Amino acid sequence: MGDIVYLDICCLKRPFDDAGNERVRREAEAVAAIFDAVNAGRFTLVRSPAHDFENDRNPREDRRLATRLWLEAAAERVTVTTSATARARELAAHGFAPLDALHLACAEHSHARWFVTTDDRILKRAAARRGQLRIDVLKPEQVPLEAKDGDP
Repeated sequence: MGDIVYLDICCLKRPFDDAGNERVRREAEAVAAIFDAVNAGRFTLVRSPAHDFENDRNPREDRRLATRLWLEAAAERVTVTTSATARARELAAHGFAPLDALHLACAEHSHARWFVTTDDRILKRAAARRGQLRIDVLKPEQVPLEAKDGDP
């Protein structure tokens, strides 16, 4: 079992965005590479109720169903516990949007090594609040694809 990775829902939605945009294409390719690493057993993907809640709100059925299939690849499932809820409130107090705070709390609770997102607001807030987080927040292309469990 490899490093645990938590993909923000925006990563799972990235393949649906305009691939004519260089950033979108680069991020979509990086997310695909992360899934390749998951399929090869180098990473373990985690899924939380926050994923399901956010995905179920998507009005586009095709995207909702495709994202659900990708979430099915998650070998690790985390539940929202009392401590995760308290942690989400704490993160929201640090300026994270409530649903983003819940995703981050679930990622921390799952002992994921990385929280991966394409959301600039989360990335900016995480950089400013790095000392308050218990997880590294990365862009998809920043995930070291050859990482092994326990490597720095």
